Amino acid sequence: MTPRRSRIAASSLAALLVPAVLLTVLLTGCGWVGEGSEQGGRTAYEMSVDCPKAPGTGSVKPTVGQLNSVLARADLPYWQAADIGASARLSDGRLVWVFGDTMRRRGIAPGMVANSMLVSSGLCVSQVMATARGPVIPDVEPGVVRWPMSVSVVRDGDEDVVIVFTGRIRRGSGTDVWGFRYLGSDAVTFRVRAGEAPQLDTVLPLTPDDESAHQVNWGSASMVSGDHIYVYGTELPSGTAFGRSLLVGRSALGRPEDRRSWEFWDGRRWQADPHRAAPVIAADGGVSQTLSVDRVGDEFVAVSKKDGDLGSTVATWTSASPVGPWRVSEALDAPFLTGKDEFAYAPLAHPEISLAGGGLLVSISRNTTDLARLRHDPTVGRPRFAEIPRP
Repeated sequence: MTPRRSRIAASSLAALLVPAVLLTVLLTGCGWVGEGSEQGGRTAYEMSVDCPKAPGTGSVKPTVGQLNSVLARADLPYWQAADIGASARLSDGRLVWVFGDTMRRRGIAPGMVANSMLVSSGLCVSQVMATARGPVIPDVEPGVVRWPMSVSVVRDGDEDVVIVFTGRIRRGSGTDVWGFRYLGSDAVTFRVRAGEAPQLDTVLPLTPDDESAHQVNWGSASMVSGDHIYVYGTELPSGTAFGRSLLVGRSALGRPEDRRSWEFWDGRRWQADPHRAAPVIAADGGVSQTLSVDRVGDEFVAVSKKDGDLGSTVATWTSASPVGPWRVSEALDAPFLTGKDEFAYAPLAHPEISLAGGGLLVSISRNTTDLARLRHDPTVGRPRFAEIPRP
């Protein structure tokens, strides 16, 4: 489709959307991707159930067993199974979760959508539903969808702005579950008032369509720390390495409209050229395509499969700085193949949830190539929680 010219007003809204726009300019090196942005409606989304007010942060400390039990019993009509599940805390205490391919209950059309969003309050879980009952983040076009990779939350006046970084994915045809192609990255924003449903605001292309398997997947992880928003990218190198390298860019939150505020780490310093960004974690023994990077206490913690998506170990990389140097530790055995037609991938940390055991909560996506089995038992396609030592 042909993008429309951006209609972003010069207001506090722009102050939060401009980081994505500027990243577009900097990553392409030649200006806008397309001609602008897609605008979402401000009243098009609703919650499937009204959850009670969120408990105070840390006042409820569940166990991993309790969380897995809640997830296994969940029976939301528009969310039966999904992968990824990146999370962030809203200002009102609720948690927002974004997922990739999502299976719906039998009889609901479409039966599967490319993405979904849940909002939780304590152990109450509600689905964000679009009026048309499609994905919460619209497809690019038939056959090209947006898969969420990471999510961050920024405060703007009396609203939160939820920034979801997505990959534009061209689906394969037929029954080949691996027949998809990563084309580029988008930044999608939702605005949220206390206690209300997130409302889709803007979809902004970050990088142009590129068929190369070796492009940088910007937005594979993101976080807000101090006065900056950090956007991480993963890159699959040519050669024999099984993992991906990790790169990082950032912008000052206070002046994102200033193009000069965007910087990329080149191994020694922050500088303005994204093409000079250097890996902060090498591909040899490196990370998955999608991962999480968070500030946990006084340290920055990356959680990912070691040796990429096909690896068998969940690892943590810790550093006193968002650019490293990083110390890697193996945290959990998690083989990619977990049974006949079953696989586990994309571990993500959720430090905003305090566990009774005091460890760090991680989720691991699970799925099966047997679509009939998934429809019969959606729990085989739901993430599973685990607890690992806090760095």
